[in-house]
Amino acid sequence: SMSATYGHPATEALVATLAGTEHDTGLDILKLENIAAYFREVRKKYHAFEGQLKGYDSRILVAQVPGGMLTNLEGQLKQQNAADKL
Repeated sequence: SMSATYGHPATEALVATLAGTEHDTGLDILKLENIAAYFREVRKKYHAFEGQLKGYDSRILVAQVPGGMLTNLEGQLKQQNAADKL
């Protein structure tokens, strides 16, 4: 999928987590997986543009920092040979 790293968790992860609870979304997890599989292939085409952050960093969600702001900051740090400061 196109989520994670600088963005929010994948929809299918949230749907699976809430399944069977009072907050069940009612969304079809199999349909979501098909959509996610499609976007995993799309994402491969843009791999060169991905930042260094891999996986989730809950601090992004807690601080409510927009993902675009982080990618811009990362790009600026790379230009100054200071990417390790991220």
